[in-house]
Amino acid sequence: MSRVTGPLTTIALFGVTGMLGSAFLDAFLEDVIEGYQPKVLVFMRPGKNIARRYEQHAQVQVVQCDYPKGGDDLVEKLRGVDALVSALSGGGYPAHYTLLEAAIKAGVKRFYPSEYGFHHLYRAPGDPGSRVVPLWDEKERFILHMKLHPDVLAGNIEYTLVGAGDLWDQPTEPFWCPWDKDIDTYDVPVVGDGDALADWSCRKDVARYVVASLAKPAVSANAVLNFPSVTMSQNAMVELLRKYAGAKGRTVTVRRFSADDAHRFAADASAAPQEIAESSNIPVDFYFVVKSIQGSGTFRRPTWECHWDLFPEVKRTTFEDYLKEKFGQCCA
Repeated sequence: MSRVTGPLTTIALFGVTGMLGSAFLDAFLEDVIEGYQPKVLVFMRPGKNIARRYEQHAQVQVVQCDYPKGGDDLVEKLRGVDALVSALSGGGYPAHYTLLEAAIKAGVKRFYPSEYGFHHLYRAPGDPGSRVVPLWDEKERFILHMKLHPDVLAGNIEYTLVGAGDLWDQPTEPFWCPWDKDIDTYDVPVVGDGDALADWSCRKDVARYVVASLAKPAVSANAVLNFPSVTMSQNAMVELLRKYAGAKGRTVTVRRFSADDAHRFAADASAAPQEIAESSNIPVDFYFVVKSIQGSGTFRRPTWECHWDLFPEVKRTTFEDYLKEKFGQCCA
């Protein structure tokens, strides 16, 4: 049973300059759960800043701190914080070990590591068994460390893990999310079986569910909660894009990669089309692993492993909702 009974009202947010972190900050400043308006301490490394409209917001306080170094300064700045929410990724992810130790020393009640994904075992053709690719393994190793930490086991701090689907609105990924750009021709990659169902998520949905879980912490203590926005096929997404982009005079083409292509590029990223690496922040081999699983029909959860019912206040965004907003209500 959770030791937290009421909403967590003082939040330390890390990684706010990233794609997900910025969505989290926006969600904290919305009225996701009526009456829940937490104070948000935005931790920024020296030399980093956020938009002035955030700095001037009554709920926001910017905290300058070189947090990867840890130490007493970080602990002191975390005192009085109810929950630490991380959206750190990539090279920033190893800082989670430091953040967890500092949070424990500061008396933080709840810890949200940067998860927000869907980990899988990967089986390449001819492999004698399955494996976890490095980007997922890094997170899995920290999650195990956190779950078995003596202070977690003793109930001194709780955690919440939030899972999602593949994000369809990644502005930094024009190859994988071409619809997020305002262009005349959308060339959409479809990998494997285009009719296979997969879990997908919208960034603002992930953020709103995180906020809702902080407002109702008793139901999210030491829990793994999954909130994909939709489960749909790549081909269905293409057809919706044709409907809405086509109504605006845009062209939609499809670039198909077979399952064999995906496995080949996962094994040797240099064999993949060069423009993918040139336009993506995500390692090419990793994303072809993700796409190969999507195209196999196994990148999805049964409904009973999803937890939308815990927070009925959050309305999920469909891919069609997203396209309607982007292209207008031209086909409504």
